[in-house]
Amino acid sequence: MTIALVDDSDRDIKLLQDCLSRYCLEHHVYMNIEKFTDEHKFLHSMQHTAYDLVFLDIYMKRMNGIQLACEIAKNDSKCQVIFITSSQEHAVAAYRVHAVDYLVKPYNYADLEDALRHYEQISSRFARYIELKEGRYHTRVRLSDIMYTDYSNHYIQVHTISCIVRSYMSFDTFLPMLEPYSNFLWCYRNCTVNMDYVESFTQKEFILKNKERIPIAAARRKEILQNYADYIFDHQSKGDLMS
Repeated sequence: MTIALVDDSDRDIKLLQDCLSRYCLEHHVYMNIEKFTDEHKFLHSMQHTAYDLVFLDIYMKRMNGIQLACEIAKNDSKCQVIFITSSQEHAVAAYRVHAVDYLVKPYNYADLEDALRHYEQISSRFARYIELKEGRYHTRVRLSDIMYTDYSNHYIQVHTISCIVRSYMSFDTFLPMLEPYSNFLWCYRNCTVNMDYVESFTQKEFILKNKERIPIAAARRKEILQNYADYIFDHQSKGDLMS
């Protein structure tokens, strides 16, 4: 999932990032974390990035956190907010803007863990993941974070927006995990692509938003491109494609 940390204190952002890194390690989840000390730069970033969760300081320099939370809701109603502040003064206002939780500085790791557990319980987008065994551990990978998957030396490689998750299994075992989700397209040998990340295509390959190129199987080219065209038409009409 993609998370924004919005706080005008570099020190507080560093503390929060360290806690989130620990959470990822202990709970075997991945987070793409972006940091902002300027609230206007954060709002500008929302024009091209869909955030799942924002950790938001209430006391900012130009705009207080309650106002900023209202702007977040206007831009993306699915984005959730956890407030972090040095005072309980705005607790009621925070819940009026439907904040997931409200952490008072100095908070500890257990407080943060509780807030993220609360977020996990109420967020349907967080719950959509696959679980893979990576080494000795089972790791949850958000479906919306997966750009594409491929297969190499008996390992499934799941390429996400922030890392590559490798799991020892056959492609035939892995493929059914993605089959229920219409945005994943089997496009080449042991390779699937998340069509939400496709920026353009040629007759031979898909070009992703990060400029990586995913081949299209020549024998199935007509079928694959038709499936992609159908997906784009259907989801553009619904207005739910990723920006």
